[in-house]
Amino acid sequence: MLNNLWRQLMAKNRDKEDVKRFACMIGSNLRYLRLDRAVFMPQKVPASFLGVSFQQMEKYENGKNVPCSYRLVQLADFYKVTPNDITNPDYIQNKSIEKGVISGNN
Repeated sequence: MLNNLWRQLMAKNRDKEDVKRFACMIGSNLRYLRLDRAVFMPQKVPASFLGVSFQQMEKYENGKNVPCSYRLVQLADFYKVTPNDITNPDYIQNKSIEKGVISGNN
């Protein structure tokens, strides 16, 4: 699924706004995964796990860069989710419904 979505976005006639939205969505999910815990986790923790700088993690979370598939799998392993969770546009909403933060009847 991820490869098909990425291929569609990288096709010759891609819309730059779609690519930007995709990058921002992945970044939002990564930030959510990092901050949705009892103890604060700075960006340098997942960055150290990946072997990248905290600035690179910041670029991933801000949607300025998109992690390659290898890094995406590493991030999924680190956060104990699947790569599909990280690329799911509804991931934050679904998790918020599960936790009872928002109602699923919207």
